[in-house]
Amino acid sequence: MLLLDEPLAHLDPSLRRSVRDEIIGVRQRFAGPVLYVTHDHVDAMSVGDRLAVLIDGRLEDVGEPQRVYDAPRTIAVARFLGERPMNLFTDEGALVGIRSERVRLSADGALPGRVTRRETTGADLYLEVQTDRGTIVARVPATDQTQPGEPVTLDLPAQWCRRFDPATGEALAGAALT
Repeated sequence: MLLLDEPLAHLDPSLRRSVRDEIIGVRQRFAGPVLYVTHDHVDAMSVGDRLAVLIDGRLEDVGEPQRVYDAPRTIAVARFLGERPMNLFTDEGALVGIRSERVRLSADGALPGRVTRRETTGADLYLEVQTDRGTIVARVPATDQTQPGEPVTLDLPAQWCRRFDPATGEALAGAALT
């Protein structure tokens, strides 16, 4: 067994990417199990083929990284993984979550709102949109020209929505928004 405990924690971004690539290569060649401990979701998602999320000493979710990201089993995981936490809003007694990259600006979208903030990261642009269900963040192309104060309509594709029990924080069966 190979145990790696926060191996990239104190590296600058370019060295971090290079060493992460080396670790991925070692993991692919190593015959035994590899346990890679990190607080960085990008490291965890890119290095592992299975992801276990521990929060406050409790195992919240385990599975293939993309499944854990797209369909987290708890609200805690939904808030922990991702560049931005999963958007959460109330709908028919449940909390509904959707990732910012799954939210679309659409002329025929179902949820009207008003842009309150723009945040650019270079390659991406995040728009905070105030709706009657709360603030929802949408990741849009960096070339988008929508400005704060402008009305928009959001499309929240049902296949990317997750429903959570607000009391327990657990995902509900049939978790897509209907």
